[in-house]
Amino acid sequence: MNARGFTLLELLVAITVLSIVSMIAWRGLDSLVTTRERLEPEADDVRALLTTFGQMERDLAQVTNPKFLGLATSPITVSVADGTTMLQLARLAPSAPDRPTEVQTVVYRVVDGTLVRQASPALPAFERVTADKLETARLLGRVKLMQVRMWSQGVGWIDPNVPSQQDSSATPTPNTNPVVPGVEITLERDNGAIFRRVIMVGG
Repeated sequence: MNARGFTLLELLVAITVLSIVSMIAWRGLDSLVTTRERLEPEADDVRALLTTFGQMERDLAQVTNPKFLGLATSPITVSVADGTTMLQLARLAPSAPDRPTEVQTVVYRVVDGTLVRQASPALPAFERVTADKLETARLLGRVKLMQVRMWSQGVGWIDPNVPSQQDSSATPTPNTNPVVPGVEITLERDNGAIFRRVIMVGG
Protein backbone atom coordinates (compact mmCIF):
# COMPACT_ATOMS: atom_id res chain seq x y z
CA MET A 1 0.00 0.00 0.00
CA ASN A 2 1.53 3.30 -1.08
CA ALA A 3 1.72 6.13 1.49
CA ARG A 4 -0.08 9.26 0.39
CA GLY A 5 0.82 12.75 1.64
CA PHE A 6 -0.89 16.11 1.40
CA THR A 7 -1.10 17.74 -1.94
CA LEU A 8 0.10 21.32 -2.45
CA LEU A 9 -3.50 22.50 -2.79
CA GLU A 10 -4.51 20.90 0.52
CA LEU A 11 -1.54 22.55 2.27
CA LEU A 12 -2.47 25.93 0.83
CA VAL A 13 -6.08 25.52 1.98
CA ALA A 14 -4.95 24.49 5.48
CA ILE A 15 -2.55 27.44 5.72
CA THR A 16 -5.28 29.83 4.56
CA VAL A 17 -7.75 28.51 7.14
CA LEU A 18 -5.16 28.78 9.92
CA SER A 19 -4.33 32.32 8.83
CA ILE A 20 -7.99 33.34 8.98
CA VAL A 21 -8.46 31.73 12.41
CA SER A 22 -5.29 33.40 13.70
CA MET A 23 -6.44 36.80 12.39
CA ILE A 24 -9.84 36.44 14.08
CA ALA A 25 -8.19 35.38 17.35
CA TRP A 26 -5.71 38.27 17.18
CA ARG A 27 -8.46 40.82 16.54
CA GLY A 28 -10.48 39.45 19.46
CA LEU A 29 -7.45 39.58 21.78
CA ASP A 30 -6.57 43.09 20.61
CA SER A 31 -10.14 44.24 21.27
CA LEU A 32 -10.04 42.68 24.76
CA VAL A 33 -6.75 44.38 25.63
CA THR A 34 -7.99 47.73 24.29
CA THR A 35 -11.20 47.48 26.30
CA ARG A 36 -9.27 46.57 29.43
CA GLU A 37 -6.91 49.53 28.99
CA ARG A 38 -9.90 51.83 28.55
CA LEU A 39 -11.82 50.51 31.55
CA GLU A 40 -8.91 50.16 33.97
CA PRO A 41 -8.62 53.92 34.70
CA GLU A 42 -12.40 54.07 35.22
CA ALA A 43 -12.23 51.12 37.60
CA ASP A 44 -9.44 52.84 39.58
CA ASP A 45 -11.53 56.02 39.69
CA VAL A 46 -14.61 54.17 40.96
CA ARG A 47 -12.47 52.38 43.55
CA ALA A 48 -11.05 55.73 44.77
CA LEU A 49 -14.58 57.18 44.98
CA LEU A 50 -15.86 54.23 47.01
CA THR A 51 -12.81 54.44 49.29
CA THR A 52 -13.44 58.15 49.84
CA PHE A 53 -17.09 57.74 50.82
CA GLY A 54 -16.17 54.70 52.92
CA GLN A 55 -13.65 56.74 54.91
CA MET A 56 -16.22 59.48 55.45
CA GLU A 57 -18.73 56.92 56.71
CA ARG A 58 -16.19 55.51 59.18
CA ASP A 59 -15.32 58.97 60.50
CA LEU A 60 -18.94 60.08 60.88
CA ALA A 61 -19.87 56.77 62.53
CA GLN A 62 -17.38 57.58 65.32
CA VAL A 63 -18.85 61.01 66.07
CA THR A 64 -20.31 60.83 69.56
CA ASN A 65 -22.08 62.99 72.13
CA PRO A 66 -20.27 66.35 72.45
CA LYS A 67 -20.47 66.18 76.25
CA PHE A 68 -18.33 63.03 76.10
CA LEU A 69 -15.78 64.92 74.01
CA GLY A 70 -15.90 67.93 76.28
CA LEU A 71 -17.50 70.15 73.63
CA ALA A 72 -20.07 72.87 74.22
CA THR A 73 -21.28 72.80 70.61
CA SER A 74 -21.91 70.25 67.88
CA PRO A 75 -18.93 68.02 67.01
CA ILE A 76 -19.70 68.59 63.30
CA THR A 77 -19.17 71.99 61.69
CA VAL A 78 -19.39 73.11 58.08
CA SER A 79 -17.65 76.32 57.07
CA VAL A 80 -16.07 78.03 54.09
CA ALA A 81 -12.29 78.54 53.98
CA ASP A 82 -10.49 80.09 51.01
CA GLY A 83 -13.70 79.86 49.00
CA THR A 84 -14.16 76.10 49.50
CA THR A 85 -16.41 74.14 51.83
CA MET A 86 -14.71 72.53 54.81
CA LEU A 87 -16.25 69.72 56.85
CA GLN A 88 -14.76 69.41 60.32
CA LEU A 89 -15.69 66.81 62.90
CA ALA A 90 -14.55 65.56 66.29
CA ARG A 91 -14.55 61.78 66.51
CA LEU A 92 -13.36 58.96 68.71
CA ALA A 93 -9.89 57.91 67.63
CA PRO A 94 -9.23 54.29 66.63
CA SER A 95 -8.77 52.24 69.78
CA ALA A 96 -5.29 51.10 70.73
CA PRO A 97 -4.32 48.36 73.23
CA ASP A 98 -3.65 49.53 76.79
CA ARG A 99 -4.66 53.11 75.97
CA PRO A 100 -7.66 55.10 77.22
CA THR A 101 -10.30 56.42 74.85
CA GLU A 102 -8.86 59.19 72.72
CA VAL A 103 -10.34 61.75 70.34
CA GLN A 104 -9.17 63.46 67.18
CA THR A 105 -10.18 66.19 64.79
CA VAL A 106 -10.81 65.31 61.13
CA VAL A 107 -11.15 67.85 58.33
CA TYR A 108 -12.31 67.26 54.75
CA ARG A 109 -11.79 69.90 52.07
CA VAL A 110 -10.76 70.36 48.45
CA VAL A 111 -7.21 71.57 47.87
CA ASP A 112 -5.99 72.24 44.32
CA GLY A 113 -8.61 69.96 42.79
CA THR A 114 -8.02 67.11 45.25
CA LEU A 115 -10.26 66.09 48.14
CA VAL A 116 -8.02 65.66 51.17
CA ARG A 117 -8.57 64.30 54.66
CA GLN A 118 -6.64 65.96 57.46
CA ALA A 119 -6.51 64.36 60.89
CA SER A 120 -4.97 65.39 64.17
CA PRO A 121 -3.05 62.99 66.41
CA ALA A 122 -5.14 60.96 68.86
CA LEU A 123 -5.40 62.96 72.09
CA PRO A 124 -6.77 62.11 75.57
CA ALA A 125 -9.06 65.18 75.40
CA PHE A 126 -10.37 67.30 72.58
CA GLU A 127 -8.33 70.41 71.83
CA ARG A 128 -7.90 72.74 68.90
CA VAL A 129 -4.82 71.95 66.85
CA THR A 130 -2.99 74.05 64.28
CA ALA A 131 -2.91 73.13 60.61
CA ASP A 132 0.76 72.11 60.76
CA LYS A 133 -0.13 69.29 63.19
CA LEU A 134 -2.72 67.76 60.88
CA GLU A 135 -1.72 64.70 58.89
CA THR A 136 -2.95 65.05 55.29
CA ALA A 137 -4.06 62.17 53.05
CA ARG A 138 -5.07 62.67 49.40
CA LEU A 139 -8.33 60.82 48.77
CA LEU A 140 -9.77 61.77 45.39
CA GLY A 141 -8.46 63.82 42.48
CA ARG A 142 -10.24 65.89 39.85
CA VAL A 143 -12.74 67.27 42.38
CA LYS A 144 -14.22 70.64 41.44
CA LEU A 145 -16.11 71.25 44.67
CA MET A 146 -17.63 69.62 47.75
CA GLN A 147 -21.01 70.57 49.18
CA VAL A 148 -22.26 69.52 52.61
CA ARG A 149 -25.79 69.71 53.99
CA MET A 150 -26.98 68.60 57.43
CA TRP A 151 -30.33 67.20 58.45
CA SER A 152 -32.37 69.39 60.79
CA GLN A 153 -35.30 67.79 62.57
CA GLY A 154 -38.54 69.33 61.37
CA VAL A 155 -36.82 71.32 58.61
CA GLY A 156 -34.99 68.91 56.36
CA TRP A 157 -31.66 69.36 54.63
CA ILE A 158 -29.99 72.71 55.32
CA ASP A 159 -26.75 74.26 54.14
CA PRO A 160 -25.09 75.80 57.22
CA ASN A 161 -23.35 78.33 54.98
CA VAL A 162 -26.66 79.79 53.72
CA PRO A 163 -27.90 82.38 56.28
CA SER A 164 -31.56 82.04 55.25
CA GLN A 165 -31.48 78.30 55.93
CA GLN A 166 -29.78 78.86 59.28
CA ASP A 167 -32.59 81.20 60.29
CA SER A 168 -35.30 78.78 59.16
CA SER A 169 -33.82 76.03 61.29
CA ALA A 170 -34.71 78.02 64.39
CA THR A 171 -38.43 78.08 63.58
CA PRO A 172 -39.42 74.50 64.55
CA THR A 173 -39.19 73.07 68.03
CA PRO A 174 -35.55 73.20 69.11
CA ASN A 175 -33.66 69.93 68.98
CA THR A 176 -32.09 69.15 72.32
CA ASN A 177 -29.56 66.80 70.71
CA PRO A 178 -26.72 68.92 69.26
CA VAL A 179 -25.53 66.01 67.09
CA VAL A 180 -27.08 66.09 63.62
CA PRO A 181 -28.52 62.69 62.65
CA GLY A 182 -27.29 62.75 59.06
CA VAL A 183 -25.00 64.50 56.60
CA GLU A 184 -25.39 64.77 52.83
CA ILE A 185 -22.10 65.08 50.95
CA THR A 186 -22.01 66.01 47.26
CA LEU A 187 -18.83 65.83 45.18
CA GLU A 188 -18.65 67.41 41.74
CA ARG A 189 -15.82 66.27 39.46
CA ASP A 190 -14.09 68.43 36.88
CA ASN A 191 -15.91 66.55 34.10
CA GLY A 192 -19.32 67.57 35.48
CA ALA A 193 -20.10 64.21 37.13
CA ILE A 194 -21.89 64.59 40.47
CA PHE A 195 -21.83 62.01 43.26
CA ARG A 196 -24.00 62.30 46.34
CA ARG A 197 -24.02 60.22 49.51
CA VAL A 198 -26.20 60.49 52.62
CA ILE A 199 -24.33 59.27 55.71
CA MET A 200 -25.75 58.59 59.15
CA VAL A 201 -23.92 60.18 62.06
CA GLY A 202 -22.87 58.09 65.03
CA GLY A 203 -23.47 54.71 63.34
